[in-house]
Amino acid sequence: MKISNILVATDFSPSAARAVDMAADYARHFQAQLIILHAYRVDIPVASPLTGGGYVLPDGFFEQLAKEARLRVEKVAGEVAAKGVSAIGIAIDRHPATAIIDEAKARKVDLIVMGTRGLTGIKHLALGSVADRVVRTAPCPVLTVNHDD
Repeated sequence: MKISNILVATDFSPSAARAVDMAADYARHFQAQLIILHAYRVDIPVASPLTGGGYVLPDGFFEQLAKEARLRVEKVAGEVAAKGVSAIGIAIDRHPATAIIDEAKARKVDLIVMGTRGLTGIKHLALGSVADRVVRTAPCPVLTVNHDD
């Protein structure tokens, strides 16, 4: 199996940091390009009679969110690159599973690496597991990394 492009998803959690470390090790071993992806999506609740109307967000909220996401993922990519691995960081305003799958297809990724920790409890039941969805729909192998407590 030839591995030239590896995509690693991060939400900046300890589990994701471990996945980034493992993906960097694989990228170093295979001399592959590492694509570090942070997908963010802010779902603002719709107004309802229970909430008393709409929501007011500060001016520039979404622009600032996008800027911070980009800066943070680029910082992670810079830290990986400083260790001798070819790495880029990208931030995308999409649901994480959709962004991971779409980027893997668009960039012809040979391997996806991601942590297994994510939402728990009610949120997990309502939204499902990002890792589960990626494993089921990815165009390439997916390596899931368990976070040791």
